[in-house]
This record gives sequence, structure tokens and C-alpha cells, in this order.
Amino acid sequence: MKKVVLLLLLITSILRADYLITNGEIALFYDGQNNILKNIKSKNENERDILSNLQLLLIKDYKVYRARNYYTETKFINGKNIFYMKYFLDNQEIETYVVLSNKNKEKLYIYTNLDKVNWKTPYKLVYKFSPLIKDMNIENKENYYKYGALNISKDNNSELLVATERNFENFKVKILQTTLFKELDERVYLLKNISNDKKYDLLEINFSKENPKFSYQNFNEILSEEIQFWKKFEERYYFLRRNVINQIKNFYLISSSNYAQNSLIMNMSRVEYIRQLKVLYLNVILDRNAVIPKFNFNKYDYIQNVYSYYYNLKLLSIKGKELDKKVILDNIEKIRKDIEESYRSILNKEGEWLDNSILFYEFLSELEKLNLIQLIYKDSFLIKEEIVLKVRNEILNNDGNIKKYDYIKYLNILEKVDKERNISYLLKKTDNSFEVLQNDEKINKIASLELALLLYKNGYLVESDKLFYKVDYFISFKEDYNQLQLDEIFLYLENIHYRGLI
Repeated sequence: MKKVVLLLLLITSILRADYLITNGEIALFYDGQNNILKNIKSKNENERDILSNLQLLLIKDYKVYRARNYYTETKFINGKNIFYMKYFLDNQEIETYVVLSNKNKEKLYIYTNLDKVNWKTPYKLVYKFSPLIKDMNIENKENYYKYGALNISKDNNSELLVATERNFENFKVKILQTTLFKELDERVYLLKNISNDKKYDLLEINFSKENPKFSYQNFNEILSEEIQFWKKFEERYYFLRRNVINQIKNFYLISSSNYAQNSLIMNMSRVEYIRQLKVLYLNVILDRNAVIPKFNFNKYDYIQNVYSYYYNLKLLSIKGKELDKKVILDNIEKIRKDIEESYRSILNKEGEWLDNSILFYEFLSELEKLNLIQLIYKDSFLIKEEIVLKVRNEILNNDGNIKKYDYIKYLNILEKVDKERNISYLLKKTDNSFEVLQNDEKINKIASLELALLLYKNGYLVESDKLFYKVDYFISFKEDYNQLQLDEIFLYLENIHYRGLI
């Protein structure tokens, strides 16, 4: 019965899903309810350059057919950057592939195969662009159309038009010659003449800001390159289960250019910088040959500096390298100042003080292991005790139980008696039909992964494995099509790392 319910949930979610299609630099969604591509955005562009949606139309005998109105089959091919759609339009089968290039991350390809369309009279394939841009000039360049952040390939069979939706229905359009101004309520239509000699079309959209270059490859070459990319990627992790490999692939996509970075960008928000450190940490776990970047400890943000110190120590440990203690001694006054200021901000509950408390506590513990703590900060024991007390008072109720699942990650620094009580309390919460933590009868994957990690760190290995592999099952059985969550991927791979599998 449980499996029947899960299957029904899965089918319902797939039929109505928003599918996230991304290569890490470009992202868009396939809207499963309305059968359109929407929210097309490049990582390097601002909000006004988003395309609200992109639709495929066909025109035959002065009749407009919208692909979105017809039955659609959809699926990913290998990575989340290759998406396949099939339409049955007027009893004609049409296939479309959306490919976001891994080779050149500024490129998006849309290939439409019309080989099985048996219309005898000429017809046109139309790409309808609906922007969020209020108004803008469209330029007809030598070998492409320039439209805001989009550089759209053109060929001898293409023509670009601008019209309101109503005017387009009545074939009242403005035709681009050299430049054309698009008004607030107008849409952009790219028409392609389809002939029996060429029953397919390949559209290339390039997000490059300067001098966009177009590949002019045939689609089979483009698709083959992407499939080979993922094949070689997966070969690096041949010894792992399929679901673990899929999570590593998701990590690659969510981290994008950060995946192989060997420098840290300091001029960003604290949240983004910490995210960058997590990405770097996972990268070194997955690739022990990865270069550890040179850390800059001179950021004006003392919390950010403490995160830098901590992750530097963790990365050196993973790589099996020893800390150059001379670096510590040369910067001892700076480190003391950062510790003092971080401690003060935690006591005052400034910002994300709970997260900062955990990392601060673990940083002091790392210094203790290196026999450096007395040299740097003699009162560390008292500081740690006070942090534990402050965190305990925040996350536990009067009965000594955790107030909400979001606080699971903070339990690990509490006293043994508090940890064991709450581990027992949380394990009872997994006594349900799904055998994981739930919120309002919905599976809470992040909380369950946090608990699995807590259990493993505290010697509850059997319980941890049971919980983790339940979550692993649900991740593989009911894939989250519409988002990639760094926290979920990070926790999943950290659980795998603690088990010695990566």
C-alpha cells in the first residue's frame, strides 16, 4: 500500500512539475502545467534580462498552432542540461531538445525535429519570446539578432518580427530590417521556413556580452559532446552507486564555475562567501588533487575571517597536509581580534549567530587539536562553555527537547546528556510509515539528513545508516525536478563522506 501511495505521489508531481534545466550558468524551467519554457536567465545578467517564457508555434495555411496545447512527453537525457519534449500536433509528431552547453556555458541550443511531420504544403516554425524587458531596440547584426542579453542565431530561412499577441494572430506585424523598437506589450517572433529538404531547425542563443560566437555545428555533434561530457564525468566515480553519482552531478551544476575554482572571491556578501567555502570543501572531498586556494584573512568582516581560518584547516586535513604554524604566529594579533569580535557578536545574537556559534566552537576545537589554543586565546574553555549554554537555551524547550528540526545541526556541541535525550526524542519522530522525519506529513529530507549525520558522529551507526538510506531512497524515487538545493546536496555528500565512500 505504501508503494502505491508513493507511486501516485510521483506520477502527480511529474505531470505538474516545473523542471529546472541548467548547466550552472544558464537556467530555465519547463512549466509542466502550461507546457512552456519559462524564466530563462543567465547567471551574469540582471533581473530585467529574464525571458518570461519561450514558446514554439507552427503556422500552416494561415493557422497558428501552439505546441503547448498538445499532449507532451518530457524527460531529461542524462544531466539536467539536456531536456527532451515530444508533441503530437494535428496528428504530427514533433520532437524538441533543449541543450545548455557544458562546453560553452554561455550557449543554449533548441533543436526541433520535424522529420515526422507529413504536411504537404509549406509551413513555418515560430519561436515566441515573451520578455520581462519593458521595451528595447532589437538589432539585426551580420549573423545574429541582438535582443538585450540575448544573441540569437539567424540563417537564410529566418525572419524576426515584433507584434502584440492579438496583432500576430491577425498577421499584423513589424518586420526587423536593421533595428526595430519593441514596445511594452509586444512580443518577439522568430520565424523559420521549413521545407521538405530541411525538416529540422537548430536555434542557438548566446549570452556572451561581447563578440558572441556561434558554433554552426550540427545537432548530432552538439548532443554527442554533451553525452560524452557526462559519460567521462561519471567514469571518475564508477565505484559509487547511481544515486550518489547523480548528487555529485547536481553539485557540479549548482556550483558551476566554482566547482574547479582555485581562488576565493572576497568581495561578496557573507552568505555568498560561506556558500563558496562549502562548494570548495565539497570539491576537495570529491577531487583530492584539487588545488587549495590561497586564503585571504584580511577581510574587514571578522566572522568571514573565522570561516576562512576554519575551512583552511579542514581542507588541509582532507589533503593530509600540515598547517604552517608560522602563518598563525605571523598573524596572531589579527586572529585574536577576529576571535574576540566574533565572540562578541555571538553573545549579542547578531546576524546568523547560531550558525556562527557552531563554526566558532568547532574552530576553537581545531586549534586545541593543534595545541595552538593557549597561544592564541587562553580563555577558550570558558568561551566554549558559554556558547554551549547560549545555544542550549535557544534551541531546547523547558522539557529539554529540541524546539524545531531546523535546530538539529546545533545539537552536536551540547553536553552528552542533552544530545542523547534529543537523539532518542528524534528517533521516536521517525516512527512513521516513511521512517524519516516529517513536517505536516511531508518528508523533511534536510532534517533527516542532518539527523543521520548527527547519529553517525555520535556512534549510532545502525540507526544512522537506516535513516540515511531511507532518505536516499526517497531522493532517487521522487526526484525534485524544479530546484537544486545546495544544503541538501551538501548534507547528502557529507553523509557519504563520513561513511568513507568518497
